[in-house]
Amino acid sequence: MADSLRDQLVKAGLASGAQAKKAERQTRAEKNAQRSGGKHGALQEDPNSPERVKARALKQQAEKRARDQALARDSNAKSAAKALRAEIKQIISQNDLRAKTVNDDDVPYNFVHRKKIKKIFAPREQIELLSTGSLVIVNNDGLYHLLSKEVAEQIRSRDPKRIIASHDNRAPEHGSDDEHYAKFEVPDDLDW
Repeated sequence: MADSLRDQLVKAGLASGAQAKKAERQTRAEKNAQRSGGKHGALQEDPNSPERVKARALKQQAEKRARDQALARDSNAKSAAKALRAEIKQIISQNDLRAKTVNDDDVPYNFVHRKKIKKIFAPREQIELLSTGSLVIVNNDGLYHLLSKEVAEQIRSRDPKRIIASHDNRAPEHGSDDEHYAKFEVPDDLDW
């Protein structure tokens, strides 16, 4: 029995077995495409044609570019948030009015932060300024600082969540309970 051309090429070493099988599959696929094309009236395109390969490569490049841009946006947003935190921290540290050491004559000041009552100790003068709204309590990653109202407004413009206690000197609204109680004087020696 005579060997096929494929077998002869493989025996001669001019082609490998894998190359021969690939060529055979390709010729079978072309014949099937011609048969089905004759029935349907249109030829199917080869998925390995240069045009298809180029289109797939362009599509992959566009997808990669979109992924890279999304990663860059995320990275830029994280960098901007980190820079904003550093800027706020610097403003707070440069303008902190709270005494660095606790004195015996310091009095406690209670305020609410995240549904919990917190307490800081400060001289009576600063407590009075807090009550009138001239000083504001600001949160700096769990540490509380006293800042002037002007500096606190700079912080509020950057991150309003940092402002913890800020009393305004506005008149009570008409018909509110504050209006009724405004006529009563609060004793100076009242502590919580």
